[in-house]
Amino acid sequence: MDTGLSLIYNTVQTTKNRKVVRTMQYTAPHYYKKFHCIGGDCPDTCCAGWQIQIDPASLKRYRHTKGVLGNRLRNEIDWKESSFRRHDGRCAFLNEDSLCDLYLEGGGVKAFCRTCRTYPKHIEEFEGLREISLSLSCPVSAELILGCRETVRFLHAEDDREEGNFGDFDYFLFTKLMDARGLILDILQDRKHPFAVRAAAALALSHDLQERIDKNGLYDADRLLEQYASDRMWDWFETRLSLLKRTESWEETRLRTQRELFRILSQLEELRPDWKPYLRDSCRILEQSRERAAGADDSFHELFTGIMEEQILVYFIFTYFCGAVYSGNAYGKMKFSVACLFLIRELARAGWLKNPDQTSISDVIRTAWRYAREIEHSDYNKTTMEVLLYREDLFGLENFFSIL
Repeated sequence: MDTGLSLIYNTVQTTKNRKVVRTMQYTAPHYYKKFHCIGGDCPDTCCAGWQIQIDPASLKRYRHTKGVLGNRLRNEIDWKESSFRRHDGRCAFLNEDSLCDLYLEGGGVKAFCRTCRTYPKHIEEFEGLREISLSLSCPVSAELILGCRETVRFLHAEDDREEGNFGDFDYFLFTKLMDARGLILDILQDRKHPFAVRAAAALALSHDLQERIDKNGLYDADRLLEQYASDRMWDWFETRLSLLKRTESWEETRLRTQRELFRILSQLEELRPDWKPYLRDSCRILEQSRERAAGADDSFHELFTGIMEEQILVYFIFTYFCGAVYSGNAYGKMKFSVACLFLIRELARAGWLKNPDQTSISDVIRTAWRYAREIEHSDYNKTTMEVLLYREDLFGLENFFSIL
């Protein structure tokens, strides 16, 4: 992936007020421009089931809004949490027709806060770079992501603008994360090889990179990337996975890892009341399916294809991996991404097992955005998941290999 990082620090210093203006880079997946909101035809609403945070500028504007709308804003905003209040899980401004009263009474889009104005656009901020993706939690975005048959290309743009203060941003670590992610995405999209082998190589690369981060050995990262870019790498991982699958403990490891991953889900914050019952039902179906005949999943794999697996994993890695510049946990970001892929796949499998003749691609897509709404719309859930995945005795490298 061509990041264009050499252009990020094209800095212009103004002499009048000493403000720094940088050439800001933007990166987005190629399907980003295809998004179009379907409004009332959407199978869900963006205004329910999650807490809508309000940016400081909008809070200030709402606080000074006058008239009937101003009074309602002051009553329907949780000023301590900087968010709109919710009634029965729905935003206080979502009316009975599932339309936004703030939009209707406030003069259109200009009345929105940043979250409402930009969703489903998701922005990750770095020094000199903004990476924009479409949130998997949006039904239309999920259809674009899972329905994409071609490998994802990344579009780049730039403009000059004043930049915020990022403090002690570790630019050296960031460049190595970007280089590693570029290679990881290349590996994942090399369709000459089975997806499980591609995902295993990506996991191992992030594991080995993490060892260098932990030991202050990033100077060796370039040599590591050269090793993973070698054609010999493919033979090694194909052989390794083949040998592991023939061990007596392989199936036991796979089932134990599956249960532990679902146990993590059960410990997270519930955003919608139907989520935990849905999880319990799915786990029950998956447990009951353990004795099914070999090859019984063939029709499911025709529905939930390797290309879908690739697109979901590419989405999560593009969105979250380089955020390790703030936490130093690249391996954790990768494990989070693979865990999300696995859980979406298994939830979709449970739905298929329940109704094998009636499950369609639209049901798989619904599973993906339903999962993303519960996990990605809660900072607590994302952080907790990454922390719990840290346990190597339960979620080590070979544990993850087993679920691929």
